[in-house]
Amino acid sequence: MVRKVSLAVLAAAMTGFVAACGGGGGQEAQQGGAQEESSQQEQAQSGGSTGGESSGGDGTTGGSGGMTGGTTGGMQGGTTGGESGQLTPVEPGNPVVGTSYVAPLTEIFGEVLIGERSFVASNTILRASPDQRVTIGNESNAQDNILVRALENSSTIGDRTSLAHHAIIRDSQVGDFAFVGFNAEVINSTLENGAFVLHGASVENVTIPENRLVGPGEEITTQEQADALPEAEPATEEFRQGVLDVNAEFAEGYIELYETEGYEAVVGVTGPNPATSFNEQTEPQVAEPFEIQEFVRIVGDVRIGPNAQIGQRTAIRADEGSPIVIGANADLDDRVTFHALEETEIQIGDDLTSADDVVFHGPLEMGNGVTAEDRSVVFRAIVEDNVQIGEDAVIAGPAVEEGEELSFTIPAGSVIPDGAIITDEESLQQAIAGNPVTGDELAAAEVAKMDPHSH
Repeated sequence: MVRKVSLAVLAAAMTGFVAACGGGGGQEAQQGGAQEESSQQEQAQSGGSTGGESSGGDGTTGGSGGMTGGTTGGMQGGTTGGESGQLTPVEPGNPVVGTSYVAPLTEIFGEVLIGERSFVASNTILRASPDQRVTIGNESNAQDNILVRALENSSTIGDRTSLAHHAIIRDSQVGDFAFVGFNAEVINSTLENGAFVLHGASVENVTIPENRLVGPGEEITTQEQADALPEAEPATEEFRQGVLDVNAEFAEGYIELYETEGYEAVVGVTGPNPATSFNEQTEPQVAEPFEIQEFVRIVGDVRIGPNAQIGQRTAIRADEGSPIVIGANADLDDRVTFHALEETEIQIGDDLTSADDVVFHGPLEMGNGVTAEDRSVVFRAIVEDNVQIGEDAVIAGPAVEEGEELSFTIPAGSVIPDGAIITDEESLQQAIAGNPVTGDELAAAEVAKMDPHSH
């Protein structure tokens, strides 16, 4: 239920929700988890208002009843010590796992194990059916609103691997030093070491060879497509390493924040970011009146204008790039994420409207009256007034070199069609003209490359 109250009251209420450890229901949740669902349904059912299905009603971490394998006795092959390279069971509600940090608003179901110096952000879902497990290795990270699920096979995430916001991993094995982008899906597949899957891409029933690149929005469903993928450029290694370095600081910083300032500092609706080498500790500012639903996290130097309506499990994290400034009358549905790369920021005007599962990532500048539909991604762009962004669209502008200002611009009044993939000026103009590049077309182009008679 939406509540219009003060930030202090909201913060206190959040503590009550998280601290209340629901009993029972865990077995039902795991039996239900064995049923096949679409990726979007999984995200909505597990991360939305029904997220407490195994918790007896608190909806935060699945409660003690939702954890069937996360104990020493439930492990098969893991260890419980804090030494480097060992795996430790993740227990719901306990954010410190050796030298790793798992945000308390993460939902844990079944047997979930994690290595050392890893970081898991709020409202991520780690869910293993009976006889399966979810494993995250050392120095890896899983960002907000990610779903890692083991239905028919265990899902494993290797060492030094990054899962970006809203990624979905199901019944899959992800190797070391891999990267999975915003709203990308990896289903019943293997990503070998160094694989790089970009935003909005879909990988299903294949093996992505070592160091291969899946482009934005590409749909890879045959092994022939996978084998034809190009190698990731050396520049991606520097980017990946930067992501890993930042999240290693987050693991350490959030543990310190929890241990020095208490549980409320890491579960409240609003709270400080941890002090890091790139950010001082700052509290958010949300102008009244506002309406904020459960399990929202607003962290660090965030400034939100009046009349905001913020749906549940939304994450507005200014713990890396900052500030994040959102104007008046923002209307955000469920599981919307705002985050920014180190030393970048997000500036958004008035009257933003966002549907479910949208990722806004900085560097990003947006004008007034922008609308973004379900599962869209907006990254590294200037979006002018009254732009409409369709479902599953991906806007990911060209890389910005150090010292260079953001310049890639979506003109005022543009209508970006559903499923459009925009990465440069040419694809932008195609989208505006109503003939967008889509994931299906990118997949067809990969097939054409393999057919010598297609040219």
